[in-house]
Amino acid sequence: MIIMLGFLLQWPTLVTLALFPILVVVYFRLARTEEQWALAQHGDLYRRYAAQTPAFIPSFGKRHGAGARY
Repeated sequence: MIIMLGFLLQWPTLVTLALFPILVVVYFRLARTEEQWALAQHGDLYRRYAAQTPAFIPSFGKRHGAGARY
C-alpha cells in the first residue's frame, strides 16, 4: 500500500487520483482472501505469525518475531 501511495505522490494526475481508492479496496480484499487461504493451509502456525506481524503498516521501531523459526 505504501507503494501505491508513492505512485500517487510521484504522479499526481487525475488517473492516479481516480484509481488510488479502487486499488486500495482491491488490495485489501486480496489480502483478506490470501489470509483466509493461509489460515486454511497452515492453521495455528499462521495465527502465531499473524499475531506477531503487522498486517499493512510496518512498525520500524521494533522487531517482531525476532529469532522465531517457523
